[in-house]
Amino acid sequence: MNRINKKAIKEKIKFLLRYRYICALRSRISKDTSIISTNCFAGRIMQDLSMRYNSPTEGLYFMYPDYIKFLKNLKYYLNEATLTFTPTSKYAICNERRKGGVKYPIGLLGDIEIHFLHYHSEEEVEEKWRRRASRINWNKLLVIGMMQNECTEADIVDFDALPFPNKILFSAKKSNLKSVVYIPKYSGQNEVGDPYKDTRLFYKYLVRYMKKNNINFKKKA
Repeated sequence: MNRINKKAIKEKIKFLLRYRYICALRSRISKDTSIISTNCFAGRIMQDLSMRYNSPTEGLYFMYPDYIKFLKNLKYYLNEATLTFTPTSKYAICNERRKGGVKYPIGLLGDIEIHFLHYHSEEEVEEKWRRRASRINWNKLLVIGMMQNECTEADIVDFDALPFPNKILFSAKKSNLKSVVYIPKYSGQNEVGDPYKDTRLFYKYLVRYMKKNNINFKKKA
């Protein structure tokens, strides 16, 4: 069995293991829901639920200070801000990650920096960002945050205060804030893990949170 087949089988097994959570999400997330995420988790959900990309925040990541700024003025950044590119990041840790690795495009959306990790060219970024941003359904919006990429306690408080009725932030620390979901597996760590590698775990807490807070986009007009 070649390496490609082994990888495909492994991915299929992972899919089957998280399938019950996929079914639970399908019962609550409609095809026209838009998911905003700080990283690739939005893309994972849309792929598993066979959704069209109704959001441009797929295949990329934000450093957290920029993500909070992005969310605080979301309509401006999605509809009006100019998208340009830069060869280097303003974050030292991001430049370190890129050394010897894939030189993916780094976008500047006005004063917001975005790391287009799974894109091959600036042209691809520009075309897909604009097309997917135009599909945003402001009436069915799920906003997801994670304690990652220099996310501070102040950022978490700011996230919880954002005026989005349907939002969730996965955290490695306990919190009394309504939108914050603590994942014990990451207790004592500075951030939560990779939602692509631990998708089933993140799905479990996402489903639980949506049920608890009666979040169901299929019931919304």
